[in-house]
Amino acid sequence: MKEVFIVARNVTSKFGVTDGLDFTSEQGITSIAIDKLIPYHNHRFTLYEGERLEDMIQSIKKNGVITPIIVRTANGGKYEILSGHNRVYAAGQAGLESVPAVVKVNLSDEDAEIFVVETNLIQRGFSDLKISEQAFAVALRYNKLFDERKRKEICDELYFIENGKHRPEDVPPEHLTTRDATAEEYGISSATVARLLRIDKLINEFKELVDRGNIKVRSAVDLSYLTEEQQRNVYKVMTEKEVTVIDMKMAKQLREIASSYTIVTGELITEVLNGEYGSDEKPKDRGEKITLPTATYKRYLNSYSKKEANEIIEKALALYFEQGE
Repeated sequence: MKEVFIVARNVTSKFGVTDGLDFTSEQGITSIAIDKLIPYHNHRFTLYEGERLEDMIQSIKKNGVITPIIVRTANGGKYEILSGHNRVYAAGQAGLESVPAVVKVNLSDEDAEIFVVETNLIQRGFSDLKISEQAFAVALRYNKLFDERKRKEICDELYFIENGKHRPEDVPPEHLTTRDATAEEYGISSATVARLLRIDKLINEFKELVDRGNIKVRSAVDLSYLTEEQQRNVYKVMTEKEVTVIDMKMAKQLREIASSYTIVTGELITEVLNGEYGSDEKPKDRGEKITLPTATYKRYLNSYSKKEANEIIEKALALYFEQGE
């Protein structure tokens, strides 16, 4: 306990509550018992494990928790963690009973979400996040959930808490209103943004399989077109049949079924997972593909849309066979 309070005092001295940041008295550095802390209710990011976690535990044993966590008040005298989930867990493993913290009061859910997401982006970097975590961050930014002015203020505060000084002035980020702007923000292609936006629509069970590599990104995109209920039905059958992988063929077939049937039955899903879906179809049921010569198409149909061209062909064929009779 003594070590933690020393660290908390050092942190307070380092940052200085009067050092320009607009902390209220409730938002200064204080010490909070670990058993009073609860994880953020919508925390989507994986905690450290293995060597990275062990390094943090050893560092805390030696130096204490140097950077305070950020929390907001919760019911029952508890505090909800916004920034510092790994530090809290590692501190508990290191044998500490409390940690230094900045308590945010009257914080909106939107602002709380900004703290959680931006902290993980700052500490890990976008490329180090799991695919589902990238999808979550991209979806939030793309859908303009965050007000950019508020985001900048919070990012400035996070920088101050991490570094003990103000962030150098820079040009405020532009509003991210397009897929290209979001792509530029994270250093990825607009096509990747599109895929991540689709992946964020998956149920959590499928997201976990994507992170494990059991469902590839393109397959995940196809699955994202299923409704939540349809996805849960698929996952239920997968669990019953002990299927842990969905390949591209399965995903495409499931998407096809979902768009063709009002109710996706367990029987249909089982056929797909067993590789039996469509196996009894006869070639004639699928129709014959006929290609018009390029010259013919340009002569008669070049100025029409595909839909209009199909309608013209159908009418011409109907007229031809009517005259033939």
